[in-house]
This record gives sequence, C-alpha cells and structure tokens, in this order.
Amino acid sequence: MISLQLNISPATVSRALKDHPAINTHTKSTIMATAREMGYRANTFASNLRRQQTNTIGVIVPRLNSSFMSSVLAGMEKVANEASYNLLISQSLESVKKEIANARTMFNSRVDGLLVSLAYDTEDINHFEPFFSWPFHYCFLTVSWPINNA
Repeated sequence: MISLQLNISPATVSRALKDHPAINTHTKSTIMATAREMGYRANTFASNLRRQQTNTIGVIVPRLNSSFMSSVLAGMEKVANEASYNLLISQSLESVKKEIANARTMFNSRVDGLLVSLAYDTEDINHFEPFFSWPFHYCFLTVSWPINNA
C-alpha cells in the first residue's frame, strides 16, 4: 500500500491521487511516483460502490449492424462521453429472450440509465419492471409500443 510505504495517511494518498488542491505539490509528486512504481490502478468498482453511481448508461438495441443504429449509437456515445459517462451496449438480435437477458445484465451492472430499442417480438415490458422502482432514467426508442403495457 502506498500509504504504508510512504508512512502517510491513506486519506492524503487518496486526495493526492485525485489531484486535490489541499495536498502540496511535493507530496503529490512523491505519491504519484510511488503509485507508478507500485503499478497502482484506481479501483473504479470500489469508487462506484461508495458513490452509488457507475457513470454508465446501458443501451439495448436490436442490431448493431444497421447504418441507422450505428449513427444513433455514435451520437449517444458523443453526448455521454461529453458528460463523463460511458455506454454499455448490447444487442437483442430481435429476440425478446436475448432482450430479457440483456436487461438483467444491465440491472446487475447497476447502470445509471437505460436506453432501449425493443426487439421485434417484444409483447410487453415486464422484464424492465426492476428499473421502474429505481431513481433511474430510462427511455424506450421504439416505433410501436407493446400492446399489453400500453
């Protein structure tokens, strides 16, 4: 651990690694050099747990190989990246079974938002119910809405 090697508090190391202005330049550079030597990498998973935010938006689309969807995804990624978000993209291959599996993956990945273009054979959106109880943003990009949940 960096703090043990340098005999300084873990809080000081954490602040220095985040370039906090309260840490003097010499201490920061010493900590950064030691971190490089030790092969330090930030644990974004732990940070996300602490903040309860992943800065990830889930995207479920029917197919990735259409020029329209490629353009849509490029626009989504541009806007998301400008706001310091990443996209987790999956395709349903126009199968509701795959869409359900993708929705579970997004839920278990704790995405902060969800954008969905429903599969052709989707008849209801019950598999998205777990998301509806979260303080969560979601958007369905679809031409026709499933009749059972209209």
